[in-house]
Amino acid sequence: MRTSIRSGAGWVAGAALLAAMAAARAQGTVNLYGIVDGGVSFVTNESGKHAWVQTSGVGQSDRWGLRGVEPLGDGWRAVFRLENGFTLNDGRFSQGGLEFGRQAFVGLASDRFGTLTFGRQYDFMSTNLTQFAAGTLTPSVYAFHLGDLDRLGAERIDNAVRYLTPEFGGFQFGGLYAFGGQPGNFVANSAVAFGATYAHGPFRAGAAYLGIHNYTAAFGIGTTVLGAPLVGTGPQGLLSPFRVFDKLTVAGVGAGYQWGPAFVHGLFTLVNFSQNGADASLRTAEGGVKYSVNYAFSVAGSYAYSKLGQAHWNQIVGGIDYAFSKRTDVYLNAVVLRASSGVRAQLFSLPASSSNSQTVVSLGMRHLF
Repeated sequence: MRTSIRSGAGWVAGAALLAAMAAARAQGTVNLYGIVDGGVSFVTNESGKHAWVQTSGVGQSDRWGLRGVEPLGDGWRAVFRLENGFTLNDGRFSQGGLEFGRQAFVGLASDRFGTLTFGRQYDFMSTNLTQFAAGTLTPSVYAFHLGDLDRLGAERIDNAVRYLTPEFGGFQFGGLYAFGGQPGNFVANSAVAFGATYAHGPFRAGAAYLGIHNYTAAFGIGTTVLGAPLVGTGPQGLLSPFRVFDKLTVAGVGAGYQWGPAFVHGLFTLVNFSQNGADASLRTAEGGVKYSVNYAFSVAGSYAYSKLGQAHWNQIVGGIDYAFSKRTDVYLNAVVLRASSGVRAQLFSLPASSSNSQTVVSLGMRHLF
């Protein structure tokens, strides 16, 4: 009789332990997510010719990813993210063929102490300011600024250690350091970044700074900077060959206010190039509004002015978006860029125009999962 009771008690204890382990596992999650975006674009001038192209990721870049969270106790969590970019047209990897070129990091998070992560990550120009940019709100990747040099279109940094504080009264701060990885030279290829955000009611604001040593410019802007020709005529507006600067410094501030159905936004960015003791600065100011006609239909418009030495650019963006559901929408947008005399207009991610003007009109569909 005693043996039977002990056996029953052991079975109950074992079942309870298994149930507890299952509950613990259930608390940790790994989610699959992504965006599939495709459509058709018309470009008025690519190296002197009109172009009709089937485009991938105009509203938002195509991607899929895995993100995971595991509770560790006492308010701590293990977190990770692996995110792959691809082109819908041909199924190729984006970001130069990297398997997880968009994001790849692991770290620890706490509501009390903040989040510390290690890997390939975004700096604060994108995470803190993209929400105030036409490229996000229209939506159109072509609406980001020249060559995406101010990094609003979500550029990444390798070998990065990133820390983000908890929120304090609407404020949140962050810092990042990226190791260059060059033996004998601690500074070469390294980067430092800082950022801050604030939110209160309908008002949001952000600020960011980034300094990168030995920066490689991949996209063209249609003119020359410190003797380096930045005119991209290759696929996706890429330079051939890429240009390397001793240092690139980027800073920006942005803000937005939700005024009923209208979101009014503005931002300013400053990009400074350093090469052989000389400097050049690209300044951009942008403002616009996104108006939600109803829960499904919205319209957006913006204007941006950029200046680099004697060269300047005017960019006008307009678009409409209709959501069939929370996950599927269609959009129609147009981006017009006009540069000063002697400068070849080049919208972000497009080959340069043969003149000082370039326009792209896009019709696309986006699905989130």
